[in-house]
Amino acid sequence: MMQPSFPQFLGISSVSEDSADAILLPLPFEETVTYGQGTRGGPAAILAASLKLELFEEETLVDFETQPQLCTLPPVESTPGTPPPDYFAAIENVLRSRRGKFIVGLGGEHLVTYGTVLGLTDRLSELTIVHLDAHADLIDELEGKYWSHGTVLRRLWEKGCRLLQIGIRSLSASEHRLVQSGPRITTFFAHQLARRWEELIEQLRNLEGPVFLTLDVDALDPSIIPSTGTPQPNGLTWPQTMEILRALACSPKVEWLGADVVEFVPSPHPPGCDLTAARLVQKILAFRHCGQKQGAAAGS
Repeated sequence: MMQPSFPQFLGISSVSEDSADAILLPLPFEETVTYGQGTRGGPAAILAASLKLELFEEETLVDFETQPQLCTLPPVESTPGTPPPDYFAAIENVLRSRRGKFIVGLGGEHLVTYGTVLGLTDRLSELTIVHLDAHADLIDELEGKYWSHGTVLRRLWEKGCRLLQIGIRSLSASEHRLVQSGPRITTFFAHQLARRWEELIEQLRNLEGPVFLTLDVDALDPSIIPSTGTPQPNGLTWPQTMEILRALACSPKVEWLGADVVEFVPSPHPPGCDLTAARLVQKILAFRHCGQKQGAAAGS
């Protein structure tokens, strides 16, 4: 059997999809960026950098040589000028037959989240999207575009999803009004986190039902990941981000459907931030695996 020409995450040979505990899906789409460019190369850079990570994860004690079993799918490709709805349809086509598996999307611009979410579930009115980002992404149109990296959470909210937004520190006046008055939106602004941190962690621990995590790398402070299209100061620290992931993974009533890491721009001179972005993906997989084991132990 011929080996695929794209890297496998962590350099581990993919198991069959039926045997996989998690499936990684590269989504190299970039059509609506409005400032820094390069997110199309994000998935390949994350996969390439992951080859340099240790397989043993010291915080969770997860050893990726044995568990969890991973399957890295071929990228969902696009050509320049591909209309976003066509790309969404391509993502949905890949994911609908793989529902029930934990999916990690590797972006690509943030708009890919729309297709990923619709591919994973029809239960949108039950779904909570945990949204880590510098930007609210709730504007109705951005620069005249209905489909944009800056409108993606608005479009998902309009579908009935609940939003739990964390680290927001850049938004328009109209988005702020929606955050303050719109139903199904809870926002923890960056400037509030110091005094609302325990409230946030408690909300994450008490989530119920299906959940999807979308992590725009500009949620983190640019001292950690400056390689993104629109970095903003006063972002999440690495320990804060890990505590969020841990709380979500250990929520006893959550059905964690999947996650994505988006808006990463490869560093021009590796290693740059590529290793950090790959480490984020590894951490999501490790925390999720630990949470599953805790849930199994509690139910036995």
